[in-house]
Amino acid sequence: MAKLASATIIEAQDLYTQSSVPMHKLGQLAYDEFGNRYRYVKAGSSALVTGNLLQEPAEDTQFRSMVVSSAAAIGSKSISCTLGNTATTANMFDGGELVVESGTGIGQHFRIVSHSVTAAAGTATFIVDRPIKIALVASDSNISVRKNSYNGVIAFPTTPTGSAVGVALYAMSASYYGWIQSGGDAVALFDNQTNTAADESAIMPSRDVAGSVTAVLENIAAPVHIGWGREQVSVDSTMGFVKLIID
Repeated sequence: MAKLASATIIEAQDLYTQSSVPMHKLGQLAYDEFGNRYRYVKAGSSALVTGNLLQEPAEDTQFRSMVVSSAAAIGSKSISCTLGNTATTANMFDGGELVVESGTGIGQHFRIVSHSVTAAAGTATFIVDRPIKIALVASDSNISVRKNSYNGVIAFPTTPTGSAVGVALYAMSASYYGWIQSGGDAVALFDNQTNTAADESAIMPSRDVAGSVTAVLENIAAPVHIGWGREQVSVDSTMGFVKLIID
């Protein structure tokens, strides 16, 4: 059964502390007294830098369009498939997503509870959060899986490999757990270049300096707006006031 949840009150782990073990669910959304929004994350293999714009972990396309290897009946919560050229490791996709991409049962979307540790090209089994509503057919149904977007966040690269998830509040250690800001009044590192980000100017991830934001550039096709600037003039390599709208 799908469950609705109310806004999280940040109490198990303080907003500006980190932990070597998870104290909230990855991706859990929380609000402060001003209505600003935060997400609970695990840092990737590098420490996070205060004020840096962050990206979800890069997607591994080997986990797309995988053929279902055995039928999955209505009511089952177990889905087996043949992996591509990448193995699954322990807890790799826990809290992530699974979609029936094509074939029989197309469109069904689940959260991944757990999965097997399986060698590349082997048969992996994913346990999902609710029963299957349309049976899956071996060699016909195809699934794709992706990691939880907040499991292993990184500085936003100059060539994006995923979507923006928020801004680092402090220097979180590699592979540690804590909160990042995803919406509301915030500060972020600017890479202004020749552009300004005056009040109400839309901002986007920088294409020049990893972890930075910049005013929306006219030469970028379909730029992704993540908020807007709140200063009359922003300066290269300095922190500037922003309104984030990632969440």
